[in-house]
Parts: sequence; C-alpha cells; structure tokens
Amino acid sequence: MILGLAILLTPNLCALSGKQESPLTFRTSSNLVLVDVVAFKNGLPEKALTREDFHLFDNDSLVSIKTFDAGVQATTRPLAIWLVVQCRMPNWEGEGSGFFAGQIDRFLPPLKHIDKSDSVGVAHWCDDGAAQLDLQPTGNVNEVVKSVEQVLAAMPSIDNHNRAGELALQKTLQLIVDATRATKPEPLPVIIFLYGDHSGMPKPEANHFIDELLETSAVAFGLRDRRSPHILWLPGEQKEVAHYIASETGGEYLDVTPESYGSGLDQILQQLHFRYELGFQPQVLDGKRHKVTVKFADNVKNRHKTVRLRYRTAYVPVQPGSLQAQSAH
Repeated sequence: MILGLAILLTPNLCALSGKQESPLTFRTSSNLVLVDVVAFKNGLPEKALTREDFHLFDNDSLVSIKTFDAGVQATTRPLAIWLVVQCRMPNWEGEGSGFFAGQIDRFLPPLKHIDKSDSVGVAHWCDDGAAQLDLQPTGNVNEVVKSVEQVLAAMPSIDNHNRAGELALQKTLQLIVDATRATKPEPLPVIIFLYGDHSGMPKPEANHFIDELLETSAVAFGLRDRRSPHILWLPGEQKEVAHYIASETGGEYLDVTPESYGSGLDQILQQLHFRYELGFQPQVLDGKRHKVTVKFADNVKNRHKTVRLRYRTAYVPVQPGSLQAQSAH
C-alpha cells in the first residue's frame, strides 16, 4: 500500500539504513498480496535481482512467491501519487506547508519524468477542519502545480491548532483511501506530505488509518523543509503523525531545502519506479495484521552482503468485497 505524492527519482539517494517497519496489503480477485521491495547497494538501486534471490515469510512461515515483477513493467501496478499539503496559517509558515508556497514549480522536472501510466493528484487539509481532494490523479503535471499553488495562496485565520486539524487530516486520508478503492484495477497509492509535520493525533486513531492504508497497499512519504521546527513532545498523542504514517507504511520523510525540493522528490520516485513486486497468496483472510519478512535466500546471502532491502513489514488480508475492505473499521 502506498500514500502521498510520489515522483520519479534519479541518483544520489538519501541514505537508507536497512529495512523499515511497515505493512502492506493489496487485494485482487485471487487474494494476491503484493509486497513491494526496494534494494540498495552503496546508496543506489540494485537492479539485477531475480525471484530466486528472495525468500518471503508470512508470520514467520515461508510462503511460495507466486508472481515476480521488477522495474517499470506492464505488469507492475501504476502509481496514483497524491501530493498532500496543509493550509498556510498566519505566523505558522514553517509548521505547515507555508515554505512551499510559490515554490511548487521546483517539482516540475521530476514530475515530467513520471511513467506515462502513472498519475498525480492533489489533496489538502486545514487546521480549521476543512479537507478536500483538489485534483483527481492526472498526467497533466502543470495542472498539479497550479492546483497546489491555489491551495497555498489562501491563508485562513485559524485560532485553534488542535482537534479540528486532526480530524481534517483523517478525513483527507479517508478520501484518498475511498478514491483508491473506487479505481479498478486499484493502482498503488503513494501519499507524499509536503509540510513540516508540526502535528499530532491520538495513536489509536493514527493506527486505524495506517490499517486503512495498508488495505489499499498505500505507501506514505514526506518532504519537510529543513527550516521547519520539530515537535518535542505531545502528551497523550503521537507527535509528527505524518512521519509516523510514513515509517509504518514503508516510506520515509526527507529533509530538504528549496534548492533540493526536486531532487528529494526524485529520490522518492526512483524507489517507487524501480521496485520488486513479490506476490503470494495468504493462507487466511482474517482482517488482521500479519508480519511480513523478506530475506535473501541462503545460497545468495554472501553474494548480496552489501545489499539492503526495504519493504513493508506487515499486511492486512481481507476478503474482496467484504465490508471491512469497503468501509472504515
């Protein structure tokens, strides 16, 4: 599963330290689960791996890899990339998406290199409770830039930075999940948050939406302007909730400057556009999180000692057409 905005990526990847904790689920008529795996060697994608190089485990039980795809192929799911921004707020430019206002055209070069089967949409949420899908996924990247800038041009007066904003973010995520489920066949949804992430949410609510995303195979990423402040502590809540969602779905949050906005987006997209997809059939469709582990087969471990694998470490198997698959828990 993937969520956010994704873009095609070129060299100079940000360092990735091993695999990340994060789950994944993809539903088809045959209940096939697709596990997306990115392999890195010396900071660059390793593109020469084969099905025989991998072992895949479901709750620590070795399972047969039924399907295997690599790179951008006709059989690899297209990306539905969602660029998610937070409304600007007076005196809170760094905490939201204010630093990105007037700078969105810096994303045009990587956006223009997305695969022809991929698309980009725009969504936003505000601390006053507003939430909306501003642009359905499209191949017209100039419209994407225009849509984001229109959202960021407004600066509503907001006195309360608490519950209304939390609920608005949840609504935006639900709208993206619903839009993904309404698209047949389902694409791989990628959410890219473009804001400083000075936000929190009760952890049970954050985990609920992570499960929702996992049921659509969504992956979340984020780009944070380095000038944005961090939240040090939020009593009783998960701080920097967008960072948390990204880490739990197999993505990452990158710190960037205006000069590196485009290259940061590029890095995310290279990971997405050269990935291995390992498909297997779960033994049970119980609607619960299952642990996923991907390892190198014993006979190739030594050969790939310097290769690091990154993937979601969980998935949620659900019955196609079930109430759980169609609506919020």
